[in-house]
Amino acid sequence: MKGYSIFVLSLVLLVAVFVVPAKSRPVPQTSFENIKVLTDMSDSDIRKEMMNWTEALGVQCSYCHVSGDFASDTNPKKEVSRKMATMVKAINKDFLAGKAECVLCHRGAAVPNPSI
Repeated sequence: MKGYSIFVLSLVLLVAVFVVPAKSRPVPQTSFENIKVLTDMSDSDIRKEMMNWTEALGVQCSYCHVSGDFASDTNPKKEVSRKMATMVKAINKDFLAGKAECVLCHRGAAVPNPSI
């Protein structure tokens, strides 16, 4: 009986260690709709990032968003911005340790000048 109890206890511990998912960092709740890339950011961080993008590209919000309907995906530039944000995240993760930003290439222009 003692051997059986030890077996059951060991089995429960193994399940607890290997099967129960590890606690991950909680994902911030956002009041924004249709967030697909900046999912790990708070509302204030999303706002800051969007302002950084408008400054880095020298554009207004309507460059990527539909005026009055920020959640809409009808402006194709919004999907381009998502791909670019994903690219910058990958560059920061794999190469530049968080130092890459849109302004490094865009330098205030909506379309980067490759000759600079």
